[in-house]
Amino acid sequence: MQRLDNRLTIVLISMVLGMTILACLCYATIFFQPNLPFNPLSPQIATEEALANIQVAQAQTPVEAVVAIDTSYPPTWTPTPTRTPGPTKTATDTRTPTPTKTSTSTPTPTFTRTDTPAPPPPPPTDTLTPTPLPFVVSSHSSRNNCADIGLTGIVNGSNGLPLQGTQIQYGEIGVGGSRFIATTDNNGRYAALLLPGSNIQAALKPHNWYAYVVQNGERASEEFRFTTDPIFADNPDHCTSSNNSNNSNNSNSSNSNLGPGCTADPCQSSDSIQIKTINWQLLQELQ
Repeated sequence: MQRLDNRLTIVLISMVLGMTILACLCYATIFFQPNLPFNPLSPQIATEEALANIQVAQAQTPVEAVVAIDTSYPPTWTPTPTRTPGPTKTATDTRTPTPTKTSTSTPTPTFTRTDTPAPPPPPPTDTLTPTPLPFVVSSHSSRNNCADIGLTGIVNGSNGLPLQGTQIQYGEIGVGGSRFIATTDNNGRYAALLLPGSNIQAALKPHNWYAYVVQNGERASEEFRFTTDPIFADNPDHCTSSNNSNNSNNSNSSNSNLGPGCTADPCQSSDSIQIKTINWQLLQELQ
């Protein structure tokens, strides 16, 4: 009994699969060939039925009578011609009046040229007045010295009292980096060694110097320039021996006792400058 049921189940399943495959084949055939005779929804059959329905509809539509429209026009009325007027009579020429005398024309006055006034000159430009520096040189002097070349002086305030801690900047003109500072003491005095006498090569020629007051890191006076004389005379060796003999015989011997090509010792002359004294005066306090 159980074997019979299994056979029946296999038969049923085979029938279902066969019908499914048959249906798929049928739909695939209709999809690729829609105009098959066994297709109830064939496009060709639907088109033929639509054409038949259109022909039936056209056969049932009544044919309306075509009314002929008369396009002819009645004859128009010809108007009566109008009368053409004859030529008009030309008027007789009238007498030309005597021309009146034209008065003499008044002469046009000569045009006088008017000079264009010159524009006023622009206002003068204001010239800025430089602010005067507070320190000035009150006095200066010099003296000789057979040892060194130096700079001295005093700095006084506006009340005449010495100024302590005032700086004097000095140096040699034309020498790079020659910038030095001297500061006043309690008595307002300052001193600086410009050139030691031990530097014989430098002491054999004159030098140019400058000096000015510095306050609060700024220049507070005009630059004062001066020249110092040599300490020693640049003479040949024979002048040195001759000068020593003259000094031993007479310390006040004149320049006439010098040999040819020899110069006097600068430190022995009262006009030579080895020590320069510059005194400064404060005119007004810096703001």
